[in-house]
Amino acid sequence: MRKLLSLIFAAMLCLSAMAIKVHTIGDSTMAEYTPGTTDKRGWGMFLGSFFDANFVTVNNKAKSGADSRGFYTGAGYWPSVKSQMQAGDYLLIQFAHNDEGTITYGLDNLEYAQYCSDNSLPAPTDARGTNPQTTFRDYLRLFIDEARALGVTPVLVGPICRAYFSGNSIKRNGQHDLGDKFSKLEGGVLYENQSLPTNDSTMSYVKAMKVVAAEKNVPFIDLTDSTRVLYLQYGETQCLNLLFCAGDKTHTNAMGGNLIARKAAQALKNAGILDEYITIPTSVSANPDRLEIGETYTGVAQNREILLTGYGLDPEDGTLAITASENLQISLDKETYAAAASVAYSGGSLFQKLHIRANYTTAGDAEDSVVVTSGDIRLVVPVTASVISLDGGAAVSATWTLGAIPVTDAVVEGPVSAAFVMNNMMANNYQSGFTIGDDTNASMIRFHNANENGAKIAWPANEIDENASRYLDFAITAPGTMDVRITGISMDIAAHSTGTMCYHINTGFGDGFINVTTIAEKVHMANFTAESLSLTPTLTIPAGQTLHVRILPWHDLAEAKTGKYI
Repeated sequence: MRKLLSLIFAAMLCLSAMAIKVHTIGDSTMAEYTPGTTDKRGWGMFLGSFFDANFVTVNNKAKSGADSRGFYTGAGYWPSVKSQMQAGDYLLIQFAHNDEGTITYGLDNLEYAQYCSDNSLPAPTDARGTNPQTTFRDYLRLFIDEARALGVTPVLVGPICRAYFSGNSIKRNGQHDLGDKFSKLEGGVLYENQSLPTNDSTMSYVKAMKVVAAEKNVPFIDLTDSTRVLYLQYGETQCLNLLFCAGDKTHTNAMGGNLIARKAAQALKNAGILDEYITIPTSVSANPDRLEIGETYTGVAQNREILLTGYGLDPEDGTLAITASENLQISLDKETYAAAASVAYSGGSLFQKLHIRANYTTAGDAEDSVVVTSGDIRLVVPVTASVISLDGGAAVSATWTLGAIPVTDAVVEGPVSAAFVMNNMMANNYQSGFTIGDDTNASMIRFHNANENGAKIAWPANEIDENASRYLDFAITAPGTMDVRITGISMDIAAHSTGTMCYHINTGFGDGFINVTTIAEKVHMANFTAESLSLTPTLTIPAGQTLHVRILPWHDLAEAKTGKYI
């Protein structure tokens, strides 16, 4: 089995060496999101569906909350992307949303921090913000120069508009021009609420990108104007209801993300960038166009998602019949699953999420499919899996009961060992009164941010993502004589005294915590509400090695706070 896996891995390396990668860097409007935990979908998630996957793959590394400086200087951001690049690749660069700042608009944050220091004012609580005339351009130049040095072709992409409507137009700041309201420093004096005539683009981040593109002779894709036109075609009500997350004029849902990715792909094709590998479907298409589940176990269900879209369909009104083969069930609402479903469309357009549940009873290589038909339309989405039977194995488990301090050792079943450690966290005390199953007065340990000595400290302000050095780590080690296959990870998790606690749950192997995968995430947990997670990742712990399951919490608030718990 190990020899076979080595051969497959070698084949994958050969394929990746021939393929072109399109690396995408930017902010939350482009970033990846996990279906089922949020309705946000960055447009970078869908871009790959417009490329021929035999030749081009998309490596979406956009980061929520990042401005150009934060992405460039963040240890896990730009250096990580560069390490994945090779000659012949492409780099799409989209910044501006967070470069505009949140405290002083359009003013470089480091300049403002120095102003605060010089005038004995509190330091800014948000580290984001660059100036479109100076530092924003500087960081765009750095991305371009360093990509080119690696033999990579950079492309500047205008930031998508915010859905800031004013009648039949998008407001100036919605198009990333802060000319109506910005801050500046002159002679050591801070001037706020400044404005410029509408024909003055000094404070336009899009204009800054165009200038750098011309200066560096790199392509510029004006996704800002493309999305402006797109939003106006829908009109304010339909645009916000159909393309954006509820109550949000910045972040798109799946439909909005898909439509914007389509616009970006068309713009790239029009510009002659990888155009021979780009196809803009005019019939029904699926994203992804095939599901590769990989290894899974008999009797352990795996859930996936397909996005069906159609544009310019003929006839304009119709119904699609969707059927699934033996090992699959489908659902339109993620609640009722069956072997078949039907979807009506109108106006020549289709947009439908399709939830897939795969459950196998027989070991071996499985080849299934989801088939979509309507008149002359026939779309087949292959679904493949490598199914492993666990018959004949011995059950193992490790269970921690976190109801009181100190944290007790795991109760272990089978020939495995288990351990729990905290890093930059502390077990503060416990809180009762949670409802978990039939227990309406369950106790849970409250964990808090701590320093390296385990002393309680405030959660930092303006954290927008996990801190890799702050975690609760649950580890299980396989015996030296056999592999251990994980069929489930479950827990009860809650926030206390806050509605702005967030977390990732990551898995990784060994002391180096390698092969990291995010298996669950939550942004803004409900206060004092226990959530029972039941996760079914397919993980194998090789003999003698250790799997780590880490909970990495952060507190998404604009000011530092203590007394907030997970």
